[in-house]
Amino acid sequence: MRVRSRFTLFGIALVLAVVAAGCSKPHATVELFHPFESGRQQSVQLESEWAHYDGAEGDSVGRLLCEWPLPGSRYGKKEYELYLRLPATGGVFEVGAPIDAFTTDTIAKDSIAAQLEAGPEVVSGFLIQRTGRLRGVTHVSAGRVELKGGKVCRGRLELICADQTEIVGDFVAKPGYDMTPFERKHQLDVANAKIVARGESLPDAAANKPSKEEQAKPPKH
Repeated sequence: MRVRSRFTLFGIALVLAVVAAGCSKPHATVELFHPFESGRQQSVQLESEWAHYDGAEGDSVGRLLCEWPLPGSRYGKKEYELYLRLPATGGVFEVGAPIDAFTTDTIAKDSIAAQLEAGPEVVSGFLIQRTGRLRGVTHVSAGRVELKGGKVCRGRLELICADQTEIVGDFVAKPGYDMTPFERKHQLDVANAKIVARGESLPDAAANKPSKEEQAKPPKH
């Protein structure tokens, strides 16, 4: 999968920003590109220090959660959330690839995966937007994640979602985050993300549908 070449200069700028900010400090800096939008809605640049990783030694699945406030802010209410399920090891992983292919432990399962039992575990994820006309959930359908482990978990994102949103950027996440509360709250999204990553179709009612909480909120501009 090749993400648009227009991101090249943006990627260079991200690298320079990471160096300037300190390579080991948790952060997530990305651009969301909506090809079907215009004006300020088309390219949204997000930056925050909310980058979390959960993947202990012996686990087969690692989980990454990046969260952001409104564009232009580094703190405030979390309006964007990107959740990914990955092999709990370093490497470059294509969306939809079987996680067992990257680990020697094909028996171990985390508790959430065991509860869901929604087919084989694959590299997958979803994006939540809680603001604007595009608010709701969209699942990652293509792309790749580069992951490097150690005292901190760092890597690069090049992703495309089911609604055509493109996500490109870098992150540094501190390991040891407990992802269980987030996963319990979004069990259906986790299961649907695996279905989309495997190239299968969701029921129409489940595709990019806002949660009941989001449906009750008036749109923001």
